Amino acid sequence: MKLLSIGQFASLVGLSVSALRFYADSGILSPAQIDQDNGYRYYTPEQIPLGQRVAHLRALDLPLNELNDLLSGSPEQATAILERHERRLIKQFQRKRELLLEVGELLNGRRVLPSVSVRYRCWKAQHVLSLTMNAEAESFDTHYRQSVWTLREHAQTTGVQVQGMDFGLYHGQDYFSGPLQTEVCLPVAEPLVGQGRVRFMTIPETPVVCALHRDDWRTFSATYGAIYLAASQDGHHPGSAYTLDTPEGTELGFLLN
Repeated sequence: MKLLSIGQFASLVGLSVSALRFYADSGILSPAQIDQDNGYRYYTPEQIPLGQRVAHLRALDLPLNELNDLLSGSPEQATAILERHERRLIKQFQRKRELLLEVGELLNGRRVLPSVSVRYRCWKAQHVLSLTMNAEAESFDTHYRQSVWTLREHAQTTGVQVQGMDFGLYHGQDYFSGPLQTEVCLPVAEPLVGQGRVRFMTIPETPVVCALHRDDWRTFSATYGAIYLAASQDGHHPGSAYTLDTPEGTELGFLLN
């Protein structure tokens, strides 16, 4: 049987090596063989069409859970999932068009970004459990709470103490501009081994820029824009966005590169 290394397979199907590892761990696209000595993953040429299909569907931002349902379901179920996603994409297009019009109004001086009290601080290095979730704006809160519960359950099962408030990280995506991919994080007291969807990582000491947001999520984007602009004018380079609930409201901010 001819085998392809993970790098060769990634090039042939249009996915990154890290994406292939993620899809393998998610049970969507598993390697045909894993070397027990060195852990190297291998795929077969017969898996190329499936890999390309995964790449194409993810390029269309099909949520991970729906991708799994589509690949494992009947043709009728696949059609229903694609039709539902088509409607979602149309809504996204309409929302992006509205945002584009808002940008035009800002450029013409007809609208201004909200005034926010920006502050800079430094996150201490921290151990966190994390998992990645995808959700639409309307169901985001429910999915987020379920994800936090999963992380807390894992910490309790392994006997590790939770140390701090949960928070969400958003890597390179506009907040609520469509199905939002969120890295839900829960600080813990010490390193431990992840399991299934739950991963462990250590976030190093990181400078952040932030502001308090007292309105609901529908105006997050405007506050993020104001924070980003203020940080850029101060000579900083905002990276991933984050949300952190506090007694006073939701803290919105960016990790600084």
